[in-house]
Amino acid sequence: MERHLLLVDDEANVLSALSRLLRGQGYQIHIANGPAAALPILEQFPVGVVVSDQRMPEMDGTEFLARVRERWPDTVRILLTAYAEIATVAEAINKGAVFKFLLKPHDDDLLKTVLAEAFQHHELLVENQQLIDDMRHANAHLQQVRNDLQNNLTEKTRELGETVHYDGLTRLPNRLLLRERVEQAVAFALRNGGKVAVVVADLDRFKLVNEMLGSSGGDQLLLAVAERFGNCMRACDTIARPGGDEFIFLLPELGSEHDITAVTQRILGACVQPFSIGSEEIYLTCSIGVSVYPYDGDGFDVLMKNAEAAMYHAKDQGRNNCQFYAREMNAMVFGRLMLETGLRHALERNEFELYYQPQIDFQSRRIVGMEALLRWRHPDLGFVPTNEVITLLEETGLIEPVGEWILRTACTQAKQWLDAGLPPLRMSVNLSARQFKQADLADRILRVLAEVGLDPALGRLDLELTESMIMQDAEMTLRTLRKLTDIGLKLSIDDFGTGYSSLSYLRRFPIHTLKIDQSFTRDLGKRDDAAAIVTAIIALSHGLKLNVIAEGVETQAQFDILRGLGCDEYQGYLFSRPVPAQQATELLQSNSDSLTGIVCRVAK
Repeated sequence: MERHLLLVDDEANVLSALSRLLRGQGYQIHIANGPAAALPILEQFPVGVVVSDQRMPEMDGTEFLARVRERWPDTVRILLTAYAEIATVAEAINKGAVFKFLLKPHDDDLLKTVLAEAFQHHELLVENQQLIDDMRHANAHLQQVRNDLQNNLTEKTRELGETVHYDGLTRLPNRLLLRERVEQAVAFALRNGGKVAVVVADLDRFKLVNEMLGSSGGDQLLLAVAERFGNCMRACDTIARPGGDEFIFLLPELGSEHDITAVTQRILGACVQPFSIGSEEIYLTCSIGVSVYPYDGDGFDVLMKNAEAAMYHAKDQGRNNCQFYAREMNAMVFGRLMLETGLRHALERNEFELYYQPQIDFQSRRIVGMEALLRWRHPDLGFVPTNEVITLLEETGLIEPVGEWILRTACTQAKQWLDAGLPPLRMSVNLSARQFKQADLADRILRVLAEVGLDPALGRLDLELTESMIMQDAEMTLRTLRKLTDIGLKLSIDDFGTGYSSLSYLRRFPIHTLKIDQSFTRDLGKRDDAAAIVTAIIALSHGLKLNVIAEGVETQAQFDILRGLGCDEYQGYLFSRPVPAQQATELLQSNSDSLTGIVCRVAK
């Protein structure tokens, strides 16, 4: 290892004498006439020892060596100084800037001995630093090895987890993972009062098909079935394959039985199209069994046992069908499916009708409007309860075409009354949430009015909305309401008091009428708080310059209280039940001298 020595002094004769003295000692000697000349040498060469004079014009030796220590801490620093500077040198030694010092004039032998010790010290420092670097690199390598081992362990754990929790063929969850998810779903449903369904779908006569195709073809068919079944689920559902030709669906977070039947119908429908396996076209059906928490069990084993029992019952019923474990559930679901199927054809078969209920002015006690109510006359069941009809319409998405039919039918009836010589009629339609969110709602309404010949600018059309509907997105609601009022339509809030309203929004929204919900009307004369609420609604309405209508007026006592509170209009059995169009026409004709409008809605 070459030993580089740097001599720094501002006197050339001193540098020359030192160089001659040390030339034969085996050092690579560098000289500098001051700190400024020394620094580039330190940058260029691996100097092991620096010998510097103390008194120099640029900066003194202790300050120079302190700077050397900052940038090259492994370089050993020796100072040549006079007696007068011992205090300064001592301070430099204490601060670590100087390794050793020699007094001037120096002793040649002592200088040689000190230099030999200094280079040994420097080489120990370098060795030590090399050991530190080697250890750092070794630690980094060990850390990399640890990371590689951890990553490998993680990957092996993942692979093992897949082996333990997933089917080897379809990569679907297996029975073990399904058990965990069912237990989690049941625990969540227990806390939140929900329902969970376990659906077992077993392929019919798969054994014969598997024998025909061979094991490889059978596996291809199972993969194709798994892919189709996977498209039948909702986003929150799980499909699993415990083995063989059986697939299990977990349906958590159920809103209604319709969620179950929608999935099971899609599963049955997934097998309608043939499967192409090689050159063969395979036709399959499946039998489905369903158990539902909390009716049919509260744990995985019981729910699975009951779903499989229902599945075997489906096979006994001729295969290619779905059965629920609970008999009453079967009856309920079957009835709902029959209603849903019938509802999908009711519009084209002209099974819907509109009934009309009069609205009466408190002061004149004469008809000032009509509310149109949807009725469905089922060919086998007769009239179906309207609340049930509306729920099915909303769940199936049929509310939009049926809602447009109601608007068109009600407007057509109003035009017929107008053509019959009755006074100008005002038409109001209660919109569903789906209709209200249609971006082209105003254009749709204008198109219907144009088809039946009613001018919207006359302000005869009144749309009824619910509180919950208009409060979901206030800014979007405001834009929509303004579009509707800009074309001349009137707006009402139906069932007021049962939702959640903001007075600031009521003030901003272009509303014309508030309708008091019949639940408040029903309690008038029985509960003081009902009268207080109705009083507040009427005062609020009149304060905002809105018309107010009370629904569900059935007794003279209710009539008298509402009239005394200043309510504008009412409707209810006290005057008339909802009646078909012909009877409504007769009522309007008998009040033609005071008739001012007709009010219609989707359903009551």
